Amino acid sequence: MTDLSYTPTFAPSNWIDNVDLIQADGPNGFNVRFDAIQADLLRAASVVSEISTAIARPVGVPTGQQLLTPGLDLVSPPSLGTGGWTYDETGAAHPDAGSGGGSALMGLGLPADIRLVSFRAIGLFAGGPTDLNILLLRIPLSDANAVPDRLAEIRNDTSAFTNPYDITVPVNAEFAAVDPNVFHYYIALSSGFVQDSSATSLATVQLAYTAG
Repeated sequence: MTDLSYTPTFAPSNWIDNVDLIQADGPNGFNVRFDAIQADLLRAASVVSEISTAIARPVGVPTGQQLLTPGLDLVSPPSLGTGGWTYDETGAAHPDAGSGGGSALMGLGLPADIRLVSFRAIGLFAGGPTDLNILLLRIPLSDANAVPDRLAEIRNDTSAFTNPYDITVPVNAEFAAVDPNVFHYYIALSSGFVQDSSATSLATVQLAYTAG
């Protein structure tokens, strides 16, 4: 947090009975003193506002960035292949066991005129032969058959997975500017060779962004 401080500037001299004349104007008048008090109060209000903003900012997020944490809302259409993803009692999603693993999609409602910075995923990963791919994609609204643009990807063959994992990757700068009037944004999951469904999961995803 940036160092914040407030030092009052109003330090009036005392009036003396039967010596000072109480008046509105002049260097020792009411107007000058009230103006100084008002300036101090405005400065105090500004410092309080800065403190409130600093407290509200998520820890570890660079200044100017905001975080978006969408709720997991995965769908596993049969057309995507064998297997799907199901939720446990905590809301984390797990791929089906078996060589086919599972595939799933999740649409994203992103605000217009922002610029994506990074893509983060958290969950469990069993390791071994298990494959896990978590992709952030976009596709033109006017052409559902177009090849999707890959904004970011978290894959066990390119990222260092731990168990549990917490991986953040940068968003491709070429596709970072969000325009929901032109593109549909979504997340695609795929997994294979899952031996224990409970041992591999996606608990949450998170997007960092700045004003466009």
